[in-house]
Amino acid sequence: MPSVSATTLGADVNTDADGKDPDAPAPEQPAGGVARRVARRIGPSTTAVACYVAMMALSWLLVEVAGLSPLTLRGAVTPIAAGAVVAVIAIALAIRFASDRLAGAVAGVYAGWIGLVLINALHGTPFGHNELHNWDTLRMSALANRLTTTWGSTDAFLPGLPSEYPVLYPWLVARASELLDRPTWSLVGAMEILFISASALVAFLLWRRLTTPPVALAMAAVAPVVFMHGHKSYEILTLAVFVPWVLATFAVLSRDRGGLHWLPAGVIGGLFVCTYTGYLIFGVAGGMAIIAARLLRPNRKPYLLHLLGVLVTSVVVSSWYVVPLVWAYLTKARNVVADTYPNIVIGQEPVPLPFLEATPIGLLTLAGLFGLFWYRTREWWALPMLLLLGGIYLYWAVYMVQLVGNGHTGFLVKIPRMVTMVLATAGVLTLVRVARPLAERFRLVPPRSVGVAALAVLLVSSGLLAWDKWTPGNPKGFADAEPRVQESELHPNPALFAHMQPGPDGRPSRFVPEDLVATPMPANRIAAEVEARLGPDARPMSLSTDMRLYAYELWWGYLQRGHYSANSLMRYTERSAELEKLEAITDPARFAAASADTRFGGIDVFLLRKNPDGWYFNNRVTFDPASFRGGAFDIVDDLPSGLVLAVRNP
Repeated sequence: MPSVSATTLGADVNTDADGKDPDAPAPEQPAGGVARRVARRIGPSTTAVACYVAMMALSWLLVEVAGLSPLTLRGAVTPIAAGAVVAVIAIALAIRFASDRLAGAVAGVYAGWIGLVLINALHGTPFGHNELHNWDTLRMSALANRLTTTWGSTDAFLPGLPSEYPVLYPWLVARASELLDRPTWSLVGAMEILFISASALVAFLLWRRLTTPPVALAMAAVAPVVFMHGHKSYEILTLAVFVPWVLATFAVLSRDRGGLHWLPAGVIGGLFVCTYTGYLIFGVAGGMAIIAARLLRPNRKPYLLHLLGVLVTSVVVSSWYVVPLVWAYLTKARNVVADTYPNIVIGQEPVPLPFLEATPIGLLTLAGLFGLFWYRTREWWALPMLLLLGGIYLYWAVYMVQLVGNGHTGFLVKIPRMVTMVLATAGVLTLVRVARPLAERFRLVPPRSVGVAALAVLLVSSGLLAWDKWTPGNPKGFADAEPRVQESELHPNPALFAHMQPGPDGRPSRFVPEDLVATPMPANRIAAEVEARLGPDARPMSLSTDMRLYAYELWWGYLQRGHYSANSLMRYTERSAELEKLEAITDPARFAAASADTRFGGIDVFLLRKNPDGWYFNNRVTFDPASFRGGAFDIVDDLPSGLVLAVRNP
């Protein structure tokens, strides 16, 4: 047995594990040593976030300093010019200094450049994409306005009801409104910019846990361009998060391989519920299949505990939205009409088969479909993604049958974009997996520049697609082009609608040509007329043919015009029937009494539109003007846009 000296036995008293005296002064570090160690600890994720923040700040500064109209050719191509400079620098650095941190930096810059495209597109208008043009965006703006009055969940139009639509996005707009002391309708565009640009960043951060930084960078390029409705920015973000979150939460348990701990996984799940629940519902069958497949393997207890933690955390995080809604479902009557919208997309694409499209994304999804089947027993990601895809198609099949049976679509219009996201991300993973054996088979050692070129093509093509979709135009009939686009030929995209929308004072946005200004909504004048009669703090129950009113004023709405976005707790069909009863009454005294005491309460303010048949509310209800002439209402009939206001006398 070897001898042990007294010095060795006493080592644990006066020295650390390395035999060094812990009380001895630390040796001087060489110049730059600490900085180098700190730099080594900065990984691609940190680099991506830092570069995203910097690029967003520079993007805002560039657009403000340039001050160009995005409705002109010169202003529209500003992001392209800036992107060309950034691309040349990034490609040169990648060829010479390729690294994981550089991949992170490029991901952050790309996400920030997406922000530049959006900042530039909305420069000169206070509105967001399509903000006050269709039912969905009107509802979201109205809900954001209503949420300035409470921190809890509430309906946009009726008192005493919770929001049925996920409430986090408009809630954030409302909180920003209070913080910045600006009206909510002027902040929706800024929130769109943040959510859409962040989708590329968040996709990179989540995929970075599951794969290499260059592959995660490819996912970041794909994330914002699978679904590109700018006014659905919260859907773009949740769609970008969905696939990597499902894989990291349910398919991969080991955090060494990129699995998420139950706490952050549950937080993300809860935020998902509060932001947009549709993709969770569409994917629930596939998610259950992934869980079932995982439970067939040994060592199930840790996985079950993990699932329990995710579930409990998700419920807690989303409870402020879910609990009031579930309670209302249990205690109040409902009338579901929102999913009866006969969207033309369902007829144009009844079967979601994006891999048959002759487009870059179509080819990528075709590669993904091949890869999911070919590698289902060879790669960890293939079988879970195949099960997820199968579950989505199962949902589609069930609701196609229901659509034929009762007219309820189950929002099938959203299924193609989810199928495309699953297959497109699978396509990236497949191409990366195929490249390795092909190179070995043909004894190829491709230079680094080949990979750089492939990523550059993907990023540039995705970026150009984003620019084309989100930049105002017809699709690119710019205001300074000759000859000018005729109004009869104009097909505005959502960004152009943002510029066409006049404010509540009737003033147009900064750059829009006079002949493109949309019909004004004189909300300020209407509010002044009502306040003069009912008082400055009045929040009357109103019936408005122009839903833009509720984005500006905190008035209650007896019935919204677009039933395809109606809260089921509103009982749209029954309320509409009450209005049809009122429509049939032409005697002023009887109309005044009946409108003050309908089955769902009284109506104090009517904002209607004149037409040859009377005063129009919607295509079901047009009132006889004589009904309002008996003295019970004070009438203002000199409003622009053919509007007429009837205010009940106190």
